[in-house]
Amino acid sequence: MTQHQSFTLDDTVRPILPQLTGGLRSNLRDQLVGIYLYGSLITGDFAPGISDIDLVVVMTSKLDSMQFNALHNLHQSVVERQPEWHDRLELAYISAAALRTFRSQSSIIGIISPGEPFHLVEAGGDWLISWYALRKDGLALSGPPINALIDDIPTDDYMQAVAEHIRHYRHSVKKTHNKQALSYIVLTVARGLYTLVHRKAPSKIQAAAWAQQRYPQWAELIERAVSWRANPHSDPLTAEQIRPKVADFVSEMLSQLDD
Repeated sequence: MTQHQSFTLDDTVRPILPQLTGGLRSNLRDQLVGIYLYGSLITGDFAPGISDIDLVVVMTSKLDSMQFNALHNLHQSVVERQPEWHDRLELAYISAAALRTFRSQSSIIGIISPGEPFHLVEAGGDWLISWYALRKDGLALSGPPINALIDDIPTDDYMQAVAEHIRHYRHSVKKTHNKQALSYIVLTVARGLYTLVHRKAPSKIQAAAWAQQRYPQWAELIERAVSWRANPHSDPLTAEQIRPKVADFVSEMLSQLDD
C-alpha cells in the first residue's frame, strides 16, 4: 500500500471493510486481481452515517452466474451483520481486460449501488469519470497499484466527461421525487463546476462552500442541500416545493458551461 501513506480508516468503517474484503477473497480466490478503495473515504469527503463505501473489484474475467449469486449472498450477509450499511455499498466488479479497454469497447460489469440491487450493466467510455477518480486516488487493499491496471486518462478528457455528466441533470431533476436526491443534484452540479474551473475535483462540502461564495444568490439553496444530505427532514419543505428552485439552479449553473 505505497499510495496514500497518510490514509486513516474512519472508525465507522472498520467493522465492515474486513468482512467485505475477506468475503471477496474467499469467493473469488485465484480469479481476484485486486480490490481498490476510492471515493469519499480516500478524498476526505466521508460523512459517517451518510456516505457509501466505494470499492472496485478487478477480476481475471467477467462475472459468471455462480460468482454473481455468491457475491449477492455476500453483500446481503454483510449488511445483515452491519445493518447501518443498508443501501450504502457501492461495488463494481470488472475484468482487468475490460478496465484496460473501456475507452474502445464496452463490457458487462457487476454493480451494486445505493438505490439499486446487485445487477449487470454495460459499461464503456461512459465510465471515464469513475475510472479517472479510481486511477488518481484508488488505494489497493489487495493486488497491484491501480495505475498498473488503467492506462493514463488525459485531464482534458476527464473535464469533457464532467461537463457532459452534469448537463444530464437538466433532465433528471424533473424526475426526482425526494429531497436527498435533489440534494445530490445540487451538490454534484456545484462539484462539477468547481472541477471545471479549478481542473481538480473537490469534496462535496468544499464545492458547496465555493459555490455559495461564487453564486451568493444560490447560497440558501446550497445550504439547504447540505442539510438535506444529512437529514431530509431538516426543514418542512417538500421535494415538490423544492424542485422548481433546484431546476432553476441547475439551469443557471449549466449556462456557465456555454459562456
